[in-house]
Amino acid sequence: MKKKTAIIVPAHNESEVIGLTISSLLQLVKQKDIYVINDGSTDDTSNIAKSYGVHVLDINPGKGKANAINTAIAYFSLIEKYEYIMPVDADTLVAPNFLDHTSKVFDKDIKEKVACVIGKVVGKDVNGVTAYRLWEYEIAQSIHKSAQSVVGAIIVCPGPSTVFRSRVFEKISLPTDTITEDMDFTFLIHRKKLGKIVYCGEAEVYTQDPQTLRDLLKQLSRWYKGFWQCVFKHKIPWGGQVLDLEVAILATEGLFNGIFVAVLVFMTPLVILYGSSVLLPPLIFDFVFFLVPTIAFVARKQRKSFWSLLRYIPQFYAIRLLASILFLKSFFVTVIETQLTIHAMWNTKRYQTKKEETWPNLSVQ
Repeated sequence: MKKKTAIIVPAHNESEVIGLTISSLLQLVKQKDIYVINDGSTDDTSNIAKSYGVHVLDINPGKGKANAINTAIAYFSLIEKYEYIMPVDADTLVAPNFLDHTSKVFDKDIKEKVACVIGKVVGKDVNGVTAYRLWEYEIAQSIHKSAQSVVGAIIVCPGPSTVFRSRVFEKISLPTDTITEDMDFTFLIHRKKLGKIVYCGEAEVYTQDPQTLRDLLKQLSRWYKGFWQCVFKHKIPWGGQVLDLEVAILATEGLFNGIFVAVLVFMTPLVILYGSSVLLPPLIFDFVFFLVPTIAFVARKQRKSFWSLLRYIPQFYAIRLLASILFLKSFFVTVIETQLTIHAMWNTKRYQTKKEETWPNLSVQ
């Protein structure tokens, strides 16, 4: 009989946080059910993990996060040994009742139609940048992801907060040819029709968020680029699934926002000539009907003071504008890179396979 849940922790130079992560996991499962994959670390990650008595597999040189997880599943024969597999980022703290909540969803799924259950990712509010991420996370999960769960169109199973039925990994492995392997894997679950993806907001994990604008924009740039890689790789919106409609809506909205911001930049001379009244109507509309209501919603959900979040409005607007520009930029960058790669393939005799098999192997920066 299979054991309940195996937890995989891919780690690269995580000596400062790996101990805290393992400690939180030991509140969920036993030592023998935790598998740390030390992926080419040059610090003390491996020794610290071993001191907790968990399984540790050292990979040198490193293969990257997706390859590390795939290697762990094969090396330890986890599909044969466990009912469920949960990858967890090495800088994540998992709530003690996380598996209790996700198990309830699986237990109700008598016909085993659920492929995986995803929990809620929660950040820590320490400044304007992290407050923005806290606000963004809450809206994306409590509103968007909850709705996506109902209609069967969740677009990403987050790396630190998803429990999979182990049989999913019999059919597919984590992709290694895009820089957002968790989104790519989610799209594959939809495309292969491996089962439902269910969001469970009661199951929480706590993660580290960028605390500087520079780090946040770097992370967003990577996510957006990975999003467009997945869109092109999986031929969105031509797949005929609810996923295609949801992704197409989000992509169109994001592109529109980027173009709108670009137009505002070009309108700067008009603002200088005719005053800020040119921009006042759309700003008032956004402030009254979107920003204030969503901040109030997040404050209530996170049990925070409404005014403590409202004071970050200038930062929120600035980051939203920069994020919109990044989303638009990432679209063009990904299109150009993809076309260049495909053009090079067409000019060689090696272009004998499907596009899915020759997708550009872009490395994570």
